[in-house]
Parts: sequence; structure tokens; C-alpha cells
Amino acid sequence: MLSALANANPMDLWQPEILGVSLIIQFLYLMATIGPWRKRFTGYRPVPKKTIVTFLIGMWVMYFSFAGPLDYLSDNYLFSAHMVQHQLEIMLMTPLIIFGIPDWMFQPLLKFAPSRKVITVWAHPTVAGAVFNIVYTGFHLPAIYNYALINETFHLFEHTVFFVIAFFMWLPIISRFTGLEPLSSGKRLLYLLYNYNLMMPIVVLLIVANHPWYSFYVTAPRIIPGVGPLFDQQLGGIIMAIGSVIPFVAVGTKSFMAQNELVWYS
Repeated sequence: MLSALANANPMDLWQPEILGVSLIIQFLYLMATIGPWRKRFTGYRPVPKKTIVTFLIGMWVMYFSFAGPLDYLSDNYLFSAHMVQHQLEIMLMTPLIIFGIPDWMFQPLLKFAPSRKVITVWAHPTVAGAVFNIVYTGFHLPAIYNYALINETFHLFEHTVFFVIAFFMWLPIISRFTGLEPLSSGKRLLYLLYNYNLMMPIVVLLIVANHPWYSFYVTAPRIIPGVGPLFDQQLGGIIMAIGSVIPFVAVGTKSFMAQNELVWYS
């Protein structure tokens, strides 16, 4: 594996265009939160340093998920690396970015009638969970997934879609936006269970499959002794299961500990 990385083209490995996108977004964010552009936002309020740092960390998670060794391994050799990439995007990067967006920055979307209607419908827990898991599962079907691996434009579209559906999936749990308040503790537990159960079919199918699904990884060079395409696929399914259950259990435990006698009825 190290030899594969050592022989990689530095431009392919570190992808400066993705670094550029990350830096531009961070610059725009800082101009809007602590720079001169903040005066253009109605209802602007000072943004805590913790909120700003959270957003910036989310953007660096984005870069090191979509560039660097992890992305190179996922694009050329290992389905399991690709699954680590997806879990970082969905379960870490997206909530960090949500936490880093001030309420006053998000409110213009809720005040504009067309976007408000889309957001409020999509952020409904039943819709958000169903859309996330149906779309996420669909993108892992062999024909679609293999196409994403050979078409860079479609691959970028895939990651963009994952961020959008993950953003709405997380809103019922961690939203800090006025008008999109998070669920009460009890309902949050039910929502987390609902989400995880909807994800289970694709996880189980990846793990119990008796043949590899993705032709791209079947023909990819083997860079880890003993890790063939089928085991790599099964490992990817395990990573999907564990990578989702850890943050869900963490949030669920916090919700359970915060409950009181009204938790199921508020």
C-alpha cells in the first residue's frame, strides 16, 4: 500500500483543485462571519469562536476525505477506503458544517418562500431519513457505483448529493436554525433507530455477498496481501455499519440521558 502511494502522481494524490475549493469556501465564510461582509446580513450576531473553528475543521475534513492518500486509495484500489471516505463525509464533515453555520446566515433560505417550502418538507424526519437511505443505497448499486468510479464528473456529483442528503438527514437531530428546531429527546431516539434500520439492507447485502459487486475493484491491483475484492467489499460493509452506529449511539445516549417524564410527548 505504501509503495502505491509513493509512486502516485503528486497532483493526483493531493488534488490542489480540491484544496483550492476548500480554501475559497473558508475565505467566504470568514468574510461573512468576522469580515466586512457580515454587515450585509440582516440579524447578524457575533459568531462564537467555537462555531467558526467547527466549520473550518469540517472543511479540512472535506479536503482530507476527497484528496490525499484516502481518496487515492479509494479511487484506485480499495472499496473499504471508499467507504471510510463516505462515512467521514456523512457522519463527521456534514454535522461539523451544520454546527458551524450561524442561524442568521441560514435564515435567508427560510424567508425565501420557494426554498422554505423545499427545506421544511425535506427536513421532516420521515422524509429526511427515507430520502437519505434510499438515495445512499441507490448510489451503491453496482452499475451506478462502477460508473462513478470511471467518470470523475459523476463521481463529484455523487459526493455532492451525499452531502445534501446527509445535511437534511442530520437536521432533525442537531439543527440550530430557528424554524427548524431539532426533535425532542425521545423522538430523536426513534428517528436514529429509523435511520439505522433503513440503512441495514445495503449493509447486510454487502457483508453476506458471495461474490464482489464492483468490477472496478475486481480488476484493481491488490496492494494489501490477503485482501481480495470480496473481503474488501465485506470490510466496506462493516465500516458502513460501524461508522454509522458510533455517531448514532453517541447522539442517542446523550438524548437518553437528557430525557424526563415529558420526553415522549413534547
